[in-house]
Amino acid sequence: MTFKYKKEIAIISIAFLSCFILVLGIKQIYFSASKGTDDALKTYEQDEHNNMKFARATTEPITTTYDPLASVIVNYKDDEEYDVVEEVLEYPYKVAPTIKEDGSIIYDGMTVTELTNKLNKSLGSYMTNTGYFFADYTRRTGLDPYLSVAIVLLETGCKWKCSKLTVECNNIGGLKGNGSCNGTSYSKYDNLDKGIESYLNIIYYNYYATGLDTPDKMASKYAASSKWSEKVNKYIDEIKSK
Repeated sequence: MTFKYKKEIAIISIAFLSCFILVLGIKQIYFSASKGTDDALKTYEQDEHNNMKFARATTEPITTTYDPLASVIVNYKDDEEYDVVEEVLEYPYKVAPTIKEDGSIIYDGMTVTELTNKLNKSLGSYMTNTGYFFADYTRRTGLDPYLSVAIVLLETGCKWKCSKLTVECNNIGGLKGNGSCNGTSYSKYDNLDKGIESYLNIIYYNYYATGLDTPDKMASKYAASSKWSEKVNKYIDEIKSK
């Protein structure tokens, strides 16, 4: 009997020990997996906080940054990488001026409306939608509109970005003697159309009406640079082609 009980006790002990070892193994596997998950979450949170990665995992906007030098606002969101909203400069004639049209041909086979639309294709930046003032001046005086716009583009840089003098004081030709632009000797005009009118008067009465009606004829009196007429002629060709 004694031997029989010893055998049963041994079997029970072995079974108990096996169960104990099995439990320890399962526990070890479980906690290792949990630790790995926790470490992964910590890495995720750190990246999200410091490097703004994995943005789509959140439901709220992460951050909004403003770069004044680039003049853009960037919004980082959960459902897209970012939105870019460009700062828009308000031009004087963001809305085009009303055209007074009688249907007559005024230049190069075009009505004032047609000429305005053609000139507007070359006038951008601060000069956007100012083609009518050049076209109307042509209707009243006969001044070559391609010549007048070409000279203005060269003087102001408005093919790309208008000069500070143009933007701040509506002075498109470096004119002097009428008011003061920020304390300088350069003129300041209340409206851009007045600045355009004043400059075109110089071009028309001092040059065009006296027979100096092309860049080559104007050059010796108008500009010190020998390249001036070449640059103006290039602009004229571009304006005509649009």
